[in-house]
Amino acid sequence: MNRLEQNIKKMYLYQILNGMVFVAPVFILFVQENGLTLTQAIYLQAIFAFTVVLFEVPSGYFADLYGRRQSLVLGSSIELLGLVGLCLSSDFWSFFVSELFIGVGIAFLSGANMALVYDTLKELGRSDEYKEIWGNITFYSLMSVAFSSIVGGLIASLELRFTVYASLPFYFILIPLAYSLKEPKRTKVIVKKGYAKELWLMSKTLLHENKKLRWIIVYSAVIMGFNQTAFPFYQDYFRLSGLDIVYFGVVFASFQVVAGYSSKYAHKIESFIGDSYSLVMLTLLVSVSYLLMSQFIYLFSFTIIFLQQFIRGFRVIVVTDYINRIVDSEHRATILSIESFLGRFIYGLLLIIFGGVIKFYSMSVSLFLLGVMTFVFGGAVLLILKRNGIL
Repeated sequence: MNRLEQNIKKMYLYQILNGMVFVAPVFILFVQENGLTLTQAIYLQAIFAFTVVLFEVPSGYFADLYGRRQSLVLGSSIELLGLVGLCLSSDFWSFFVSELFIGVGIAFLSGANMALVYDTLKELGRSDEYKEIWGNITFYSLMSVAFSSIVGGLIASLELRFTVYASLPFYFILIPLAYSLKEPKRTKVIVKKGYAKELWLMSKTLLHENKKLRWIIVYSAVIMGFNQTAFPFYQDYFRLSGLDIVYFGVVFASFQVVAGYSSKYAHKIESFIGDSYSLVMLTLLVSVSYLLMSQFIYLFSFTIIFLQQFIRGFRVIVVTDYINRIVDSEHRATILSIESFLGRFIYGLLLIIFGGVIKFYSMSVSLFLLGVMTFVFGGAVLLILKRNGIL
């Protein structure tokens, strides 16, 4: 096996190690233990989202200009610094700085990882396998998150801060692993004309003149933003439903299992029901899940969230494959970053809005509004997709 073929196996390992986030099922409890309110915790998530937004497209441009491997090495290093900061944080502003570092790191990973896998497969003459392979990579990554969630719940019963310490060795290994990757060939490398000018010309050509690409990115971003918005609400929702904190990690692990199998079999599901129904399903399932959550708060109501986790795994495989098929390799990481940029921007904006809503109203009201807004905004973009011949 040559070094280029090893990229695929190494990316499996990379995504698995990157999923060792032991603090995930108890993060809100962790920051609240350090004196933050639920609204402040939600605003921290908004800060994180907007940080990724700010660096999402520049980092994608960086990956297209200097290489996907370089972007992954830099992102892994910055993410590790943020994690170290999180270990030492004890007030809002120290958490604020840590979230900034983690957000920047993730921005440099976003898009570059998918672009590296796709371009590796393309050079090997196997680009038609991308959807299945990235689905499998995502599956194992989410299984890693599931494992770390269960272990994180057990660690949290001893000390919440230990859940952050536990991730350090895994994130340290990411740096040499990323460095060992081989940069795949691209059809051409971007000529550096000046960042602002090059990015503007690229965006104008690929998005303004390609309506299908533009509205697929908008739709994917709307679904991503709305589907993720309730994430900071989950732990308080569990409390309201009567779920014991001991089981938080197990429940979060079950979410990863659902999302993982959804991503693993997304290519088969899409082939069975078709492109159009796959896109319509995204809006319907997210909207219905929020409306059900707002009306049924009982011990096992966390099972409703399985609908959101299914969409989390399904959306990214279907949409990125569509984008990969119509975008050249020299711009692929940037376009994927633009899609993620817009989704995280919507997510951050919704967190600010609903951080205020939940402060003055109930959890049920917040979830009901999320369901209605998902249906309205998702439905509006679906109509535009139909008008442009995508549905």
